[in-house]
Amino acid sequence: SSDLSVNFWCKVHIVNIGAAQVFLLVGRPVGCRPHRGRQTVMQIAVLGATGLTGAQVVEQALAQGHTVTALVRNPDTVARRHPHLVVQRGSPVSAADIAACVTGADAVIHCLGIGGLGTGAPTTLVSDSVKAVLAAMRPHGVRRLVCMSNIGTGGSGSWLVRRVIPVVVRRLRPILEDKERMEAALRASDVEWVAVRMAAITKGSAKPVRTSADGRGLGLSVTAASAAAFLLARAQGPEFLRETPSLSN
Repeated sequence: SSDLSVNFWCKVHIVNIGAAQVFLLVGRPVGCRPHRGRQTVMQIAVLGATGLTGAQVVEQALAQGHTVTALVRNPDTVARRHPHLVVQRGSPVSAADIAACVTGADAVIHCLGIGGLGTGAPTTLVSDSVKAVLAAMRPHGVRRLVCMSNIGTGGSGSWLVRRVIPVVVRRLRPILEDKERMEAALRASDVEWVAVRMAAITKGSAKPVRTSADGRGLGLSVTAASAAAFLLARAQGPEFLRETPSLSN
């Protein structure tokens, strides 16, 4: 014969029946996630949680019952408090900080960005961060990575987006070039990834969204709440895996 051992998360309930006390052990194997309807409750690591979209990802994830670990440079910038939210101080390019953030996670949602139109200076921030996340995912058993990218990356978008806007707004070029490096790193990996190429992010409530494989036929903007809802939905399920859908309202 052989011994089979299973680690359990459990709670002990004491029930009084007459003069006797009955101990009820209620548990589930570690690694199994509770379900709410058709949705699995997850543990999600979020980078870029203080940005316009990242903050919405955190808020919506908590509202859906998920547990969130947010990696931020300065925890004082996160005013949100919630029993299922862990705010971790760290750098988005530090291997040690990222490893601590993704430990135990079911998925990583990467919302890190330069912000606005950028400064025009060369940058590798986003691609360096995603490469560090990819390196941390395998040893910690994390399979799903959802990243924010931009319409205009990989030749996506209309002629106006691909040709005119980067020429007029030259500060955008380094951002798009870094997103190209990020997407190349994703394609070279063996994880379950989705890179969502966003239209311009604006403030506003969640609205219906449109997707396109090549970024054509879309609007020029998407609200942060809409973008966050789409990113969060990609944290589970097979839709858009290893693809780069473009998104707008």
